[in-house]
Amino acid sequence: MSSAGGTDRRAARGPIPRGARRRAEIASAAEHVFLQHGFAETTMQMVALAAGSSKETLYRHFGSKEELFIEVVDNRNNEVRQVLDANLESDGAVPVVLRSVGVALLECMCSPTVVALARMIVNETHRHPALGEAFYAMAPGRTLQKLTVYLAEARARGEFTGGDPARAAEIFTGSIMGKFVPLMLFTPHAFGIDPDQIRDHVAEAVAVFVKSYATKDYRRFDDKS
Repeated sequence: MSSAGGTDRRAARGPIPRGARRRAEIASAAEHVFLQHGFAETTMQMVALAAGSSKETLYRHFGSKEELFIEVVDNRNNEVRQVLDANLESDGAVPVVLRSVGVALLECMCSPTVVALARMIVNETHRHPALGEAFYAMAPGRTLQKLTVYLAEARARGEFTGGDPARAAEIFTGSIMGKFVPLMLFTPHAFGIDPDQIRDHVAEAVAVFVKSYATKDYRRFDDKS
């Protein structure tokens, strides 16, 4: 995610160490190779060639192809994690926060690159369980955890009436993603969604969620901004 604020924060931390920069370059090159050839057909030699590196250098940064792929997926998830964290840590009204979170989730999961990576993970998990476990922990699992904490805090403030924040978080994310995950995984050739569809779907999901769980003040909340 690029922004002036992000640039200022990176500048304040100083330059990226050479080793970390090289690791990021390798992961970026690896993403292109994985997307072109798939996980099973990609070799570390192919990644080394694409990154202009030796296999020895590649293995100094990544111990295996699985570890490299997990890094690629983690990098893709990093932007949406930043957006989610910023929204869930804000003091905005519950419906506004949930709409921002829902749109960020759906935009991320429906992006062509993430769809392609997710399909690779589904294809390979039975042979490489660590891929599925790592993806779940860094994406759906982390999102549910953060949203559960947010809803528990909203309940403590009297802004959320549900008795089980964890279950409510599962219901919310399911209402956001439930229709689209099967489509993107099983019909990628025909799958497509535009920003207006994303916003409309999320707005409706939030409206239903708020009617069930929010206080009366938020049930009347009708800010579409």
